[in-house]
Amino acid sequence: MMGWSGQLSATGWIIMAVCMLVFWAALLSMLAMMFRNDRSGGHGRTAPEADPLRVLEVRFARGEIGSDEFVARREELTRSGNSVPTKPEHGRPRV
Repeated sequence: MMGWSGQLSATGWIIMAVCMLVFWAALLSMLAMMFRNDRSGGHGRTAPEADPLRVLEVRFARGEIGSDEFVARREELTRSGNSVPTKPEHGRPRV
């Protein structure tokens, strides 16, 4: 790698540049993995609480429950005041 005059040859420069790129890529990927939010499991992490009304809508859309059951459960959720969001989703408020 070292030439006769103590300087790096072209091959030495290329190897040094590749090693530097590999080092920074590894460091950045480790930092990204450390601060990721999409981990499914882990100590101290709990699943976010799902909105019951949204879960009901998804089940109805999938066909898991019928329209009568959907209407009855939706009325129960809205009547008892259980976690119905007041903030707008996608620009429109929920009723």
